Amino acid sequence: MAGRPRLYQPLSETRIRSVRIFVVGSFVVACSVVVARLPRAGESLDAAAFLSEPGGKGFNLAVAAHRLGAQVDGLFAIGDDPFAAVAEKAFRDAGLSTGMLVRRPGSTGAGVGFIDGAGENCIAVSLGANRLLDASDVDRVRSTVANADLVMATFESPDAPIRAAFARARARGARTLLNPSPCRPIDPALLAETSILVINRVEADDLGLDGAALAGSEGADAPAMAALMRDGPSTVVVTLGEDGAVAFRRDQPPCRQRAFPVAVRDTIGAGDAFAAGLAVSLMEDRPIQDALRRAAGCGALTALRVGAFDAFPSADALDRFLGSAAPDARAGA
Repeated sequence: MAGRPRLYQPLSETRIRSVRIFVVGSFVVACSVVVARLPRAGESLDAAAFLSEPGGKGFNLAVAAHRLGAQVDGLFAIGDDPFAAVAEKAFRDAGLSTGMLVRRPGSTGAGVGFIDGAGENCIAVSLGANRLLDASDVDRVRSTVANADLVMATFESPDAPIRAAFARARARGARTLLNPSPCRPIDPALLAETSILVINRVEADDLGLDGAALAGSEGADAPAMAALMRDGPSTVVVTLGEDGAVAFRRDQPPCRQRAFPVAVRDTIGAGDAFAAGLAVSLMEDRPIQDALRRAAGCGALTALRVGAFDAFPSADALDRFLGSAAPDARAGA
């Protein structure tokens, strides 16, 4: 529309440098069923659809970042069972190197999810070989870690390899991004090596923050938030579902992004898409508001389809989506 300032910049109009990301990863064969509602204890439900696909939060981060144009490397532990072949094929299909895979005896990670009619889900994951990744694996690829602009990890990986990779990255002046999901207590030594912390409302509560109040907070000066940021991360991003997302930074006002109004079919992978979009955008030196908008767009596009692997958007698809979004959805709240 003539006279309206553009709130995003397509790749063709933006000076973008190649981003190198290292993922301390996890791989899971993800099975999901679509049901009318989530089951009660002891209840059997008729499923409208079944989907089996490659997944895991670390794998999702790697695929999503790669589709946005980042150069991705990492470490992913798989077992010696039949699912190991699924992992190898998944990496090839995604355009990622199978050299990232570390073999361990035992089972490859696997998970089961239920998706209801509103796109909400509940998931159970058996991490299997993912639990066996260790700091010595990181040491083996230390030069690759040292060359990364950003190291990312989730809590589907053990603390030791995350801490080792983060420490190497920070020693070289690179940034680190932690998504502590599934939630467990964060080792203070790991938090101290974290530059960017991405959490959802539930994880915020588990960290001693008031997840509900964050949606309406006017600043990052609440004692719990100030303490969290004092101990490590300079940026904390809280995703709030339909309430959008908010970024807190030291000595700066919070930056907010509304959720894009889309017809949600499945929220599995949407949080991973958000984190990958945020990471790539920040490494492209985009302003925080632009990075949040692009991250929210990645999450929204992923939620439009059942399953995650085929839903993660390319940079071009993201630009088209942002260009067609309603003006009020583009602006930060």
